[in-house]
Amino acid sequence: MKNIENVKDMMAEEKKDFSVLESRIMAGREAYQNIPVPEEMEGRIRRVTAGTGKVRRFRIAAAVAAAVVVLVLLPNTGADMAYAMGNLPVVGKLFQAVTFRDYQFESDRFNANVEIPQIVVEDVAGEQAESGKNEAEVTEKETIGNEVTEETQRLQETIEQVNFDIDEVTNELVEEFKESAELGESYGSLEIHHETVTDNDRYFTLKLSIYQGAGSGMESYKFYTIDKRSGLQVQLKDLFREDSGYNEIISEEIRNQMRTLMAEDEMNAYWVDKTDIPDLNWEGLKEDQNFYFDADGDLVLVFDEYEVAPGYMGAQEFTVNKTVFEGMLK
Repeated sequence: MKNIENVKDMMAEEKKDFSVLESRIMAGREAYQNIPVPEEMEGRIRRVTAGTGKVRRFRIAAAVAAAVVVLVLLPNTGADMAYAMGNLPVVGKLFQAVTFRDYQFESDRFNANVEIPQIVVEDVAGEQAESGKNEAEVTEKETIGNEVTEETQRLQETIEQVNFDIDEVTNELVEEFKESAELGESYGSLEIHHETVTDNDRYFTLKLSIYQGAGSGMESYKFYTIDKRSGLQVQLKDLFREDSGYNEIISEEIRNQMRTLMAEDEMNAYWVDKTDIPDLNWEGLKEDQNFYFDADGDLVLVFDEYEVAPGYMGAQEFTVNKTVFEGMLK
């Protein structure tokens, strides 16, 4: 009988914890829904979503996805774990990419499956100021608080800019697809999907995969990397010291990988060491080259179709071990 009473008490306590968490989720969802949308972005959204039928089917799903992010913490966590998590010190911000809208179309000649993401950032936990501090400690706390506020504002501006760019890119592609589908004179397809490829202590990178089919298909990518420390979006050139010579060193490393791959398989072809057509040779990394860091901290350079090889080779990725470049980082 005593054991049964203990189980009942545990169930009641967990139900109470869940109710508190549920309230937090609902409050977070309401706060997210009230985030202001820039006027220009809002206008483009309204133009793209105008109309009726399955051709125009867009869904707002970010709030639900944000709630799911919190709910995934629930399995296998009891009341003690929930209490411990609630009393963590400052642990930073939670970056998430959620499907903000989608667009789908299907006919005999055309089909589209589009996910339009947005990046959402939330504070994971905060350390509350303790009472009874002397004046010096309070001043120090307020100074730190002001710095955090400035960083948060800068990060928010970066997130808004990235989300706006994602919206611009995807809306343009959707509009182009719609025009072709309305003419109905050929065949066409559009696929846009997203994936978080980096989320470590320093960087968050969202990968946007784009496939456009019209007779033959072409796949391209856009990568959005945010420096969590500075709150700024970064390009490849921003990672390295100006005097590091990173471009020449890493570009030559990639050329060596190309040579190795071609030696292993005659079907592999890259635009390197072309003595008959030297103008065809790949010139090296661009300052805004697509990149991300993998789970091991190695640098992955990404190239669209036709950028470093013939079209049949498709998009290409080359991984550069961190030992090659870590001494050149800022």
